Amino acid sequence: MGQQKVWPVVALLFGGVASLVGAGLVAAYFLEAVLARLGEPDQSLLFWYLPILFIGLAGLGIGLAAAAWGIRRLR
Repeated sequence: MGQQKVWPVVALLFGGVASLVGAGLVAAYFLEAVLARLGEPDQSLLFWYLPILFIGLAGLGIGLAAAAWGIRRLR
């Protein structure tokens, strides 16, 4: 593999892992803060778990951007 193809492959792998972790954090927020608390009077975890949601959304966005860049450079 040439030197020019190393960084796009690394970006593609990083993007895939970051996207999976980000999607997992978004799903964890939805399952734990939203679905698990349905019907309970204390809904404060919707607020306190927001950093998990925001980190997940950022990871998902960064991962998708890195993967897209890697795919474009490999073509």
